[in-house]
Amino acid sequence: MSNEVISLTEEYIPQVRTFGALGYSAERICKLLNLRGKEKVAMLLRLSMKGDIYYDSYENGRAIGELNIDSELAKKAETGDTESITLLETRKNERIQLDLRKKLFGI
Repeated sequence: MSNEVISLTEEYIPQVRTFGALGYSAERICKLLNLRGKEKVAMLLRLSMKGDIYYDSYENGRAIGELNIDSELAKKAETGDTESITLLETRKNERIQLDLRKKLFGI
């Protein structure tokens, strides 16, 4: 068994941010980046480690994706689109619950 340490360069950071914005899972990101074996394991670990550049990029992407969706819904809501108003309010309430769950339990 090799004790070789696999190190990922920062080349995937922009892609990870984009995939995060699209809401893709860590597994899917690895598939899209064509990572296998130890590189895949390294990426999965880094995507789950708070403070790691890959974790931060992924979370930043997710936040940007949510912002983009909410911005579009807000634009439609301003025109009186009742479905957008309802969906925006639902997303807001869900985000409050998810943020609290993440803060309290880390999930």
